[in-house]
This record gives sequence, structure tokens and C-alpha cells, in this order.
Amino acid sequence: MKLKFVISFTFMICLNSCVINSDLLEEDFAYILNRCEPNNLSLKTKSVILNNNFGELKLELHVAKKPIELQTGLMCIKHLNIGIDGMIFEFQYPQDKAFWMYKTIMPLQIIYFNEHNDSIGNFMMKPCNKKILENQDTWIKRCLAQSSNYIPESNYLYAIEIIESYEDIDKLKNYLHREKLNLLRNN
Repeated sequence: MKLKFVISFTFMICLNSCVINSDLLEEDFAYILNRCEPNNLSLKTKSVILNNNFGELKLELHVAKKPIELQTGLMCIKHLNIGIDGMIFEFQYPQDKAFWMYKTIMPLQIIYFNEHNDSIGNFMMKPCNKKILENQDTWIKRCLAQSSNYIPESNYLYAIEIIESYEDIDKLKNYLHREKLNLLRNN
């Protein structure tokens, strides 16, 4: 009986000290642990093109314009519909705050664009999933601290989050490594 207790206790300590990562554990577990609820936003989609001297990439994105859409983003979404590559955030005024990965299940490539549609920063953002025995305040503070790794070099008007399974993600990363991108979008 004591051995069973020691093994159970050791397992719980290990789980508490490890970040729950949707790459290592099923996304359903992260979804439950993050206390997610279905995202019932009815999002529009838009096609955009990212280009530079090395080529161009077409993306089909959900659009976040309304305050609730901008605030919620891709939180609590395990998978996007086939053919959707991520989300574009369209702000009315230039922003200076970093995005965070609170309640976000999947890793995302983010690219920030200024008012001239030029990229001004890009980062691979990792989910900030709740640890098993972590309280809400500690989790929020940890996710906010992690977001300091995703601050662009100047104010942005648009941000695009791209899922890791985007068919041209390697090409996109190569383009970003070589030169800034230009955002071509339909209004």
C-alpha cells in the first residue's frame, strides 16, 4: 500500500513540475486542463498573400476585427478547418503589446506588420498550457512573462498567426529568415 502511494505521489510531483505540452500529450488533455470551452465565434475568412524577393505565399485566414475576436483569437481551438491556415488580427490603431499563448493549444508562427504592410517581427510561439497543480494567478503571470519573448521591434497594425501544419511553413520560415515580408490583403 505504501509503495502504491509513493508511486502515485511521485507521478503527481512529476506532472506538476512539467509543462503540459500538446505536442507530448494529447490536445484533449491540454484543452481540459486549460479549462477551455468551445469557441463559438462565427469568423469570416480572407485570403492574403505574403511576399518578398524570394517568392510569395498564399494563406486563407480567419479574420479577427471585433474586440471579442481580437481578445479571443485562437484560444481553445485544437484544430482549424481544412484549408484555414491561421488568423489575421486587424487593429484600428497601432499596437505595442505582445501576443500571449494563454489557453492556446497549438504552437503558432506570428508575424507582425506595420501600417505600410511590412513585417516588423516574427516569432514561433509555444503554447502556455496550465500545469496540473498550478493556480490560475500563477498560470496567468507565467503566460504574461512568456509573452515578453514575442515583442516586435515597433508598433504593428496587423498580426498573422499561422498554424504549424501550414503546408508551406518551411518555405515561410526560410523567407522570414532571409528578408522581411510584405502583406497583400483584400479589404
